Amino acid sequence: MKKLILTAACAFLAGSLHASDFKLNAADALDQVSVAAPKVELPAAPKPARVAKTGQYVQVSGYVNLNGNGWMPGNDGGFTSVNLTGWATFRDSSGKVTSNNTYVNTSVSLWVRPNQHVFQSVWPNLYVTFYRNGKMVGSTSMNGSISVSGWPSSSYFTLSGSGYLNGSIYVEDEE
Repeated sequence: MKKLILTAACAFLAGSLHASDFKLNAADALDQVSVAAPKVELPAAPKPARVAKTGQYVQVSGYVNLNGNGWMPGNDGGFTSVNLTGWATFRDSSGKVTSNNTYVNTSVSLWVRPNQHVFQSVWPNLYVTFYRNGKMVGSTSMNGSISVSGWPSSSYFTLSGSGYLNGSIYVEDEE
């Protein structure tokens, strides 16, 4: 019986209300809603595993001796190429940053005549790896000019010469 009375009262109230009497406003509806977020604690930022190191550019250089043999074309000479090879060790001014023994291989093309002195400059470009205390610190290109000369007295002749090659490399400071 209680259900019947309650249903009749609700029907009476619903029938007497008009939709035009309702003013729906989303902002007013939100004022009545209780919103709360749980408190969240963020974890602490991780500490960097490695601190950036400082460093500097150092100048590296080394003395190179080059030697090579060539053949004179024909009886009157002409244009020929000679392969030049040698070994060098490149260092910085302190001697701590070094390349150990580096093989140098370059070629030179030149005109040769019998019994005439030849003189030519070559510009070898090397990419050399450097070490400090047995650990690699990086690689850089080494370049410069080396003058070679010889005296072709027969069909076979020798060129030799020496000079410095230079470069620059960034090296991190020691710990």
